[in-house]
Amino acid sequence: MHSKSKQKGKGIYGMRPPIHLVSATSESRAHTLPPQTDFSQAEPKRLNQHLVRIRFMLIALVVGYLMGRAVILDSLTPFALAGYAVSLNLRKGTSVWVGTGLLLGSISAMSAGANPLLLLAMLVSYRLLIYFFTRVDRIDVHAIPFLVFAVDAGFRIGFVLPTPHLTLYTVGMAVVDGILSFLLTLMFLQLPPLLSSARVQKQWQTDEVIGMVILLASLMTGLKGVSIHGISLEGVFARYLVVVFAAVGGAGIAGTVGIVTGVILSLGALTMSPLIGILGFAGVLAGMLREGKRFLIGIGFLVGSAILALYSSHPASAQQSLILSAIAVALFYITPKRMFEALARVTPGTTNHTLRQQEHVRRIKSMMTKRIEEVATVFSELGASFSSAVETPYRTQDVTDHAIEFTKSEICASCRRFERCWKREEEHTAADFKAALHQLTVDEELTLQNVPKELYSRCIKLERLLPALQRAEISSTREHTLLRQVRESRKLVASQLAGVGVIMRDLASEIEREEGASRKQESQIMAALAKLGLEVQGIDIVSLEEGKVEIEILEMHPSGHNECGKLVAPLLSEVLGETITVKKAEPSPDGSYQVVTLASAKRFQVSSGFASAAKDGTLQSGDFFNVVDVGNGRYALALSDGMGNGERAHSESSAAVTIVQQLLKAGFDESLAIKTVNSALLLRSDQEMYATLDLAVIDLYTAQTEFLKVGSVPSYIKQGKFVSALHGHSLPIGILSQIEVQTERIPLSEGDMVVFMSDGILEAVSHLQDPDHWIARQLERFDSDDPQIIADLLLESSVRAAGGLIKDDMTILCAKIETFKPEWATIHLPDLPTIRNRKGRARAKTPEPPRQLVQV
Repeated sequence: MHSKSKQKGKGIYGMRPPIHLVSATSESRAHTLPPQTDFSQAEPKRLNQHLVRIRFMLIALVVGYLMGRAVILDSLTPFALAGYAVSLNLRKGTSVWVGTGLLLGSISAMSAGANPLLLLAMLVSYRLLIYFFTRVDRIDVHAIPFLVFAVDAGFRIGFVLPTPHLTLYTVGMAVVDGILSFLLTLMFLQLPPLLSSARVQKQWQTDEVIGMVILLASLMTGLKGVSIHGISLEGVFARYLVVVFAAVGGAGIAGTVGIVTGVILSLGALTMSPLIGILGFAGVLAGMLREGKRFLIGIGFLVGSAILALYSSHPASAQQSLILSAIAVALFYITPKRMFEALARVTPGTTNHTLRQQEHVRRIKSMMTKRIEEVATVFSELGASFSSAVETPYRTQDVTDHAIEFTKSEICASCRRFERCWKREEEHTAADFKAALHQLTVDEELTLQNVPKELYSRCIKLERLLPALQRAEISSTREHTLLRQVRESRKLVASQLAGVGVIMRDLASEIEREEGASRKQESQIMAALAKLGLEVQGIDIVSLEEGKVEIEILEMHPSGHNECGKLVAPLLSEVLGETITVKKAEPSPDGSYQVVTLASAKRFQVSSGFASAAKDGTLQSGDFFNVVDVGNGRYALALSDGMGNGERAHSESSAAVTIVQQLLKAGFDESLAIKTVNSALLLRSDQEMYATLDLAVIDLYTAQTEFLKVGSVPSYIKQGKFVSALHGHSLPIGILSQIEVQTERIPLSEGDMVVFMSDGILEAVSHLQDPDHWIARQLERFDSDDPQIIADLLLESSVRAAGGLIKDDMTILCAKIETFKPEWATIHLPDLPTIRNRKGRARAKTPEPPRQLVQV
């Protein structure tokens, strides 16, 4: 009843809204009257809509007619109710025309075994069931196949129930028809969204292609008995369907389409005809010639169908089959090319399908890059706004001037000598106040005994003035300190925001980088692997930049013998002119395939060792260290000594090391990472907490090492028998809001060793005349080049020098630079193509003796 109120142009209860006549001037009419409809544009648009509806109606009618004629096994019609149920679920208006076509087709196929009365009863009953269920509640789409099965099997059994034809065979056939209707409904329910405009961009899966073929074969079954001058339309269109899919999808899809189509058509003929073999073999042969032109595909299909037709049929049947195949190939030749291109874009396994997927990936990458760049711009602009705010000077008085002004307004303003002191003798009075404030910094309190003589003789309200001046000085100092901290915090936030912006821009550039460097280069790698007898399913070149090579290989059914590490990586090393190793291998959950990532090998690697002892032999040390690969060919060593000992010190040192390494992994600059950790330690607690930090970031391509020291004891570099010390003079992190990060970049080479230690080692030998020299002499004396042995020997020597006492936490971290040696030698093959010019990476310079660190 109330549905009419929702119609366009109607009032609330289906009535037109009342029209009110209002007088208006000629000027107001121009603003109040609605714009006139342009009928010259509206009429063609409305006409096109009518034409689309008529075309859609005719298609629904034809599809229903063919499904109504489709009869298999002489009496089964499972396509009819399944098609009607899907059309009713899709659109009620469509189901009317589909149902009409079904009844007309069933009437025309009565001689073939169709039963129009049975079909009419099933359609009406199913429509009533759907109407009843939708009145009670919204019907679930998963229940539709079960309703189709119940109606189909139930009415078939009911129609023969009062007749003598009720036998076990008829009941079994009724159940079989219901099961087929159930399966067809499940399959057809996937097809409407597949064909709608909303799924144009979606590529078909193989099972969806088979479902479409079953639908088309079902419609072809309805063409049984329809011929023109003795030419069976059913046979022509079946062969045409196979040759089209041979051109689009290749041998695999064409063979499958041929077999499925042949089986369905054979069920309608009640005999297992040779059509199954003809369509399957001819489809495979034609699909194998897909890479050739359309002419070769047609020839291949004709040859394949002729071979089996002559072998399995009588001469007359073979001649008829060849004629049908020739007509189908002729139709294939005159089919527009754009139809094949449109079908190839959604069919898996085709070049167009692959290009479409790549284009889709490129669009997603472009969108992601744009969004990330926008967010990076936001962070950069936020950082710039904080920086500009920092550059603007604060309009505040100096601490002394502010204290004088405060005292002047509070005490002196109401004094009778104000005119004399602050008008006629202002300079002398201000000088006396400054002298008093200076005396306050010396004695920490102003009294009548230590107040300057000039102020004592000038002021008549010293008892009130001195406490007020002292309060003003304390207040001004606090305000100045707070403003300074805010300024420093803004500087840190500005640098952090700018750092995040840089990291996100780098991420955007990484995403924007073209995944497939070149199809030609991928083909060259595939050809090189083929020479070794290696077959891989796919190669994706992420980057061929020297030192940053990254190639992904899809390997089906991996054997577990590491062929990529033993054969593929050495071969790529020869082809690319640099050492390539397996970076990672990601197998699928079921083990059917794996994706192997091969990347440039670093020229250097780091081996490390450590030794540690807690104070007084306890279990918990306040020191914390870690060695980790932070990405981009960088390796980080970090050692931190927390304030004091025990759990609290360990918490501070571990927080410092962990946060720094996580920030380095994220791409932050080393100095900015340390400043961020400093702010984190300041904000973690209102109690005094600090930690020292030694950090070394090693470039694994050049061995260039950047050292950063914050409040730590000297570190050492051992180069053979030569040992040098690195000193730093900054305060530990967590004490001041603004710290000075000391850094120096030093070139290292193979065999060089970096030694970090906590202050417990230095304290153990503090009774010696020169502890630094003693440690350096010990390192020179050790003959081993094993970092673990060096750490153990140095700790043992320090404990012995301290008389066996451990007065503080003692930790030693050693790291040695080693040349990376690939596990397998390169594979040289004659006539092997070189993908890019071989340019050796610049070797590390001869190491120079380290210098004392300078402040930055």
